[in-house]
Amino acid sequence: MKTDEHLIASRAIHIELERLAERLMELARFRCAEPSNQAFLNLMARQTELLQTLGDLHDKISADFKSSSRAPLV
Repeated sequence: MKTDEHLIASRAIHIELERLAERLMELARFRCAEPSNQAFLNLMARQTELLQTLGDLHDKISADFKSSSRAPLV
């Protein structure tokens, strides 16, 4: 995958995380964000998965930049 594609994918994940954060706030507002609530647990699991993917993409992009003449991302 090219670096530009990684950046696009990284941005898409950021957007999805923002949406999840908004949804979590909605759940909290309506008092549905209790640990026993399955929808809340599903959102948290998805958010964790996306954060891991974002970290992996960041590592890949940084490695790509390090191997090129450009400066690595920080």
